[in-house]
Amino acid sequence: MSDSPLDLSRTAAVVLDVDGTIAGADHRVSARTSRAMGALDESGVPVVLATGRTRANVRDIARAAGLRSAQISCNGAVITDPQTGADIWVRTVPESDMTAMIEVHRTTGRPLTWWTAGEIYATDERLARTMADINESEVRLGTPDQIEPGTVVKTMIFGTRDELDAVAPVMARLVPRAMRSMDEFWELSGPDASKWTALEFLLDRLGIDPALAAGAGDGGNDAVWMQRIGTPVAMGNARPEALAAARATIGRHDEHGAAEFLEEILRQVRTRVA
Repeated sequence: MSDSPLDLSRTAAVVLDVDGTIAGADHRVSARTSRAMGALDESGVPVVLATGRTRANVRDIARAAGLRSAQISCNGAVITDPQTGADIWVRTVPESDMTAMIEVHRTTGRPLTWWTAGEIYATDERLARTMADINESEVRLGTPDQIEPGTVVKTMIFGTRDELDAVAPVMARLVPRAMRSMDEFWELSGPDASKWTALEFLLDRLGIDPALAAGAGDGGNDAVWMQRIGTPVAMGNARPEALAAARATIGRHDEHGAAEFLEEILRQVRTRVA
């Protein structure tokens, strides 16, 4: 870890973003990171993924690591038990917000993706390939006219960093709640669906004070929950919003930064217990 050492010995839960955090440049979670997550869970420290990825992909990551607690997907719109696959809650995007995102898509020409609890749709092939690669899921090509009311749990506008910087004034006018997740997406979920609202629900369910949680994130949509837990850290590749919310900065996502952080938590927890 790159900043002053943190006291992680009393960590009662760990919260982790996926893309830009535990996933490397290839969008995959390394075996080392997966082992560290599983070891923490086995030691009695629940590990909660809080990510914009799909329910199915999050369940795969959780099961590969042996995580037993419920997991957060679709940017807080869906919470799922990884062992049974049952959804604990599903929150959808209001029709007015979905209409506004469609208007951003049509006004700027930037591709649009929308997700239901079980499917991903995209308006162009490049975006569909990107979504399929990140989530290891089938992505259907479609048009906004095909959207069924009340089914969308998350929607995003896609582009390069410069393209999305240019879109910012339109987003601020039409969809002020939208946030940047990584540099390539403007992302929107329902007003009652965020990583923090979902995490607050899960920590309460586990009987864990947020002040005793540690976590790592990199995006603007991580900053809110990072500000509300005891020990938030930002990845070395994090956006400014996450850096501002963090108590320390750790290594980059493509340099085992998350694995080193998790291993340090495990070392300190075991030392305290011993």
